[in-house]
Amino acid sequence: MKKSFIKRLSLLSLLISLIFTNIGNISAKTRDTVCEKNLQIEIRPSYGFTICHHPELKHFKTHLPMFEISLQQVTLGNQYWQSKLNYPAVGINFIYSGLGGNPELGQVFSIYPYLSFNFLKSQKNQLNMRLGVGMSYLTNKFDAKTNYKNTFIGSNLNAALAISFEYNRFITKRLSIAMFVGLTHFSNGSRRAPNNGLNITHAGISTKYFINEPKLRYPEQPKDNQQFKNWKKENLSFYIAFTYAIKDIDEYIGYNKSWSVYNVQIHLLKRLTRMSKLGIGFDIVYDMTDKEILKVKEIEFSDVEILKPGINLAYELMLNSTSFMFHFGTHLAGKEMCEGYVYQKLGIKQNLGKHFFATMALTLHYGWADNVSFGLGYKIN
Repeated sequence: MKKSFIKRLSLLSLLISLIFTNIGNISAKTRDTVCEKNLQIEIRPSYGFTICHHPELKHFKTHLPMFEISLQQVTLGNQYWQSKLNYPAVGINFIYSGLGGNPELGQVFSIYPYLSFNFLKSQKNQLNMRLGVGMSYLTNKFDAKTNYKNTFIGSNLNAALAISFEYNRFITKRLSIAMFVGLTHFSNGSRRAPNNGLNITHAGISTKYFINEPKLRYPEQPKDNQQFKNWKKENLSFYIAFTYAIKDIDEYIGYNKSWSVYNVQIHLLKRLTRMSKLGIGFDIVYDMTDKEILKVKEIEFSDVEILKPGINLAYELMLNSTSFMFHFGTHLAGKEMCEGYVYQKLGIKQNLGKHFFATMALTLHYGWADNVSFGLGYKIN
């Protein structure tokens, strides 16, 4: 599968989006358990163009309008991470675009949760960065007979990755206007080839309005991390998880085929602060696509030789029951290593009680997407 710098940048945006998207907390509870709503509705029309990051995609270079509508909760600081991150907004966004009327591309519908960070302390003027990840549906996809020029998209259902920067100014206490520029990426994470991905850069002017009178923020909570500096067992965490992914590979293997990727992960982490942990991990990967590549190359192999053990440095950022993981590691062995020894895993971990958790992760090699996996795990501390 051909790859590009723009696709890598978009996939790294997915990492950041996963790290900061606290799904499921659109409205927050105050300290006295009364539900506070600080909801804003936003209309975001914009105009942009597709980025042709491969020579064969120049046929699809087009200018296009996009329309977005968002509903977001401006956090109040009743949870530690909210005040620590300067009261970000958590929201959900809907996108529609006709993609310039190009018959090969069709139309796109997308919905994704996001987090919007404010980098200014001023409540009247804001400089925001919005990061989001979700799902999209593109009406037209690659077909070897009827739509063979569309090597952007190999499946109707795709991931949506978005990053934007804006200047926002309040006109009244409840109404504000913003100017923004953004990059939106659609792809299926190598689940189905071809998957060059569709990248759109766009700019526009948006309007935000508080549905109710905005609530006051809680003051920032104290940052005492002294208790986490020792090596007592309560500051150490042990994780074990099993994940599964579906993956497609280069076109010479054949379209409309997919293979399984299995991964066992073990991690030992040390608590650093109220929001972070750092440690080491060990991976064992069994990638069925490696078998297919070795068969094409006419190289003999055994099942044991397909295994890829690896060691990694792991960092965890915790936002209450939702945690986000950065893994940077290297494979120690493996018969088929065409994707390289160095790998990264960028994921989200959702606690399911005291000991169990669900996880989703994007695996990359040297910054290029390899697969998106889902799994379950068990933790101590």
